[in-house]
Amino acid sequence: MKINLIIIFLIIFSRFFAFNLSPSSPYWEEVALGYDAYSIAQTARDHHGNFLPLTAFESFGDYKPSLYFYTAIPFIKIFGLNTFAVRLPTVLASIAIIFGTALLAKNLFFKFYVKNDQKNANFIYYLTLFLTSISPWLMMFSRSAWESTLATALIIWGINFYLFFIFSNKTKWIVWASIALVLSTYTYHSARVTAPLIGLLLTIFYLISRLLKKEKLNWRALLMASLIALFIFTPVAKSLFLKTGQQRIAETSIFNDISIIEQSNEAIENHGRTKLNKIIYHRYIFFAKEAGLNFLDHFNFKYLFVSGDNNPRHSSQNFGEFYYFDLLFFVFALVFLFKKRNIATAILCFILFAAVLPASFTKDTPHALRTLVALPVLIIFLSFGIWQFLELFKNNQIKTITTKIVILIYLVFFALFFYQLIYIYPNKYKPEWQFGYQEMIGKLNKIENNYETIYITREQGRPAMYYFFYTETDPSLVQNANQLAKKDQGEFLEFQKIKFIDKPEQIDFNKQALIISSLNFYQNSFSKDSVPLIDKTDGATWVFYEIN
Repeated sequence: MKINLIIIFLIIFSRFFAFNLSPSSPYWEEVALGYDAYSIAQTARDHHGNFLPLTAFESFGDYKPSLYFYTAIPFIKIFGLNTFAVRLPTVLASIAIIFGTALLAKNLFFKFYVKNDQKNANFIYYLTLFLTSISPWLMMFSRSAWESTLATALIIWGINFYLFFIFSNKTKWIVWASIALVLSTYTYHSARVTAPLIGLLLTIFYLISRLLKKEKLNWRALLMASLIALFIFTPVAKSLFLKTGQQRIAETSIFNDISIIEQSNEAIENHGRTKLNKIIYHRYIFFAKEAGLNFLDHFNFKYLFVSGDNNPRHSSQNFGEFYYFDLLFFVFALVFLFKKRNIATAILCFILFAAVLPASFTKDTPHALRTLVALPVLIIFLSFGIWQFLELFKNNQIKTITTKIVILIYLVFFALFFYQLIYIYPNKYKPEWQFGYQEMIGKLNKIENNYETIYITREQGRPAMYYFFYTETDPSLVQNANQLAKKDQGEFLEFQKIKFIDKPEQIDFNKQALIISSLNFYQNSFSKDSVPLIDKTDGATWVFYEIN
């Protein structure tokens, strides 16, 4: 009980301490999630005027899966339109991942590895709970609005529910499993591949295990779960053939990478345009090779243990997805899994494969966000590895001391990571999180009535959406402006008297106007003498000046 309370305190502390400081501000996709949720709550339409979007929100023209938007609504109703309310679903989902991963590890260990040894199963539970709570990978996706975190929570609990069904043969568990797995497909794009594959695998496992044991199959439960899954998934399946489902795939898929096709054509030309060479060097062979390399890229040493995902929003850049110390226990995990080759190991490996597979067909690998579902499996492997390591010590007293040393070392690594995440990372990567918009719009609100025209530059990304978010603009006004407003990939380039611009040539110098831009834009475009500054935000992220 004491261990449970300590870990719960660690989980809550690590997710809520300095919640408003790291990340330093909401990224534009978080702001869009929040404002569209706010718009739905107020008018039942998104900010483009679409009525209760079912599978995807238009957002910035990339049609984001819908579930996170609806999940955020009750928190916005309670806490208002702010960063805390928008990020809270992710925080809660990350906690669900922690407990879901620990429960999965315990049940698999209990049923398949130690043959109903409750003491060792409990040890694995608390160890997995601890390791997941301090994971750098999960921590990066626990403090901002990430749809992938919610999708991972649904998938891991869907797996748990399905295992409850396999162990008990009770209908209610497979119903909950099918609902959780299918709902994940409404949350994140990669889940639309991963969740069905996992559901199919677990169904096959259930059928084989019951047949081998000559136990009764619950056909009624399978049929009910299948019908529920089919009913819920049908809108998503239909959307895959529409722009709402294909836009994101078109933006990220390697199949739209012309350079791979050019490599194929060049290879055929260099080796001769024979039928055999056209098969050997066919573009699909090149795509398959690229996908294979992308898959393996998610297991490279630098990514896992040194610097993590190359995107600073996905990784602190000073820590890998795992700690250096984890490498030792992954070696022991391989030994353990080799010794304990069974159906549970096969299931975990397949889940890992299904988690990484969708990202293999996309650009920019390795990608921590798209493969977050892989984290629970790798953490479980890590727990098994530590258990295997501790089994080397036959003396219980030495084993206990060694366990405490291992936990202490992990706490030191976590403290170093957490300090960097809270106090160094936010300042170092402010531009990656569009820091300064809240301060800028707060100052603009005080003076905007003094000007007929206001120009805000777009160089720091999506200013219109930040304006809507921080001013809590009436969604009906935005919806009414949607049809006539100039837009770029769904982003407003004008709203009422505000124009969102890219270059000084877009400014009408014949009218008095307020201009808000970065200091660099101001210095490169205007003379200090002719256009003096009238205000600036902290750190001069934004500067205010006017033309008369």
